[in-house]
Amino acid sequence: MAIKWIRIDDRLIHGQVASSWLRYIGAEQILCISDRAATNPVQEQVLKMAAPGYIVHVFDVEKFIKIYQKKPIKKTTFLITDSTSSVLKMKNGGVEFSEVNYGGMRTRDDRTVIYDYDLCFTPEEDHDLHELIDQGVKINYQIAAYDSPVPILDRIKQAGGK
Repeated sequence: MAIKWIRIDDRLIHGQVASSWLRYIGAEQILCISDRAATNPVQEQVLKMAAPGYIVHVFDVEKFIKIYQKKPIKKTTFLITDSTSSVLKMKNGGVEFSEVNYGGMRTRDDRTVIYDYDLCFTPEEDHDLHELIDQGVKINYQIAAYDSPVPILDRIKQAGGK
């Protein structure tokens, strides 16, 4: 499988991703899967310029699933998305992966499930997170590449959640 790493980070490609994660992963290309970014031409262009030296493709979830089903990914790929729901849709749409890395999920008005300042979810995102876990996906929480990954359920329990 050419998808080497799947990360959920609500900021998508930002300084830490471009300077640290990409070197850590060693990917040849970045797939940015975001319904929000794919429908915003300005954000799409910014994302394509955010990681100099890398090819960045931006797709909405449904388009990515269709492409994935028709054409195997050959380049070593870092896949980043801004939504737990997008990852669940990809999994249910046949995208093969067994592990997901969580980065920052910051507070927003609609994120009422708060495990920590950078681990916040809408009720739907929280449901989808637990659905992924129930499907056997290994999910780690790791803000920076130099941090040790922590199983997401351990992190949620440390924060007093279930």
